[in-house]
Amino acid sequence: MPKGLVRPGLLTVLEQVLRKHGQLCVCAGACGAEHTSGKCLAHGTEKQPMLAAPFPLPLTEHETASAPVSELRPWCPPCWRKTVKRNIEIRAELRRQELDEAQTLLFDVERPALAASGGGR
Repeated sequence: MPKGLVRPGLLTVLEQVLRKHGQLCVCAGACGAEHTSGKCLAHGTEKQPMLAAPFPLPLTEHETASAPVSELRPWCPPCWRKTVKRNIEIRAELRRQELDEAQTLLFDVERPALAASGGGR
């Protein structure tokens, strides 16, 4: 990190999270991979440092971005990316189901039409 961006003695959000919760990824299988010990044992590297994000990871980016520091936990980049991808897929499926349910009423052949009940004129 370039000097001057963080005052000496102040920790970044990631540093705060890692100090409080340690260096292990909290995924515990949220990414879709089975972590045999119940936790992902991945550590950040210089090329892929750990990330700070809520756990469990919310379905929307807005909820993730607005989470307070107290809700943030360490994530390794691979688990975080896989979890974000799964959340996108879940949101898309939920949206598809909402649209299907909304359209079902439009094409409900069992429901009598307005014209058939004398409401035409």
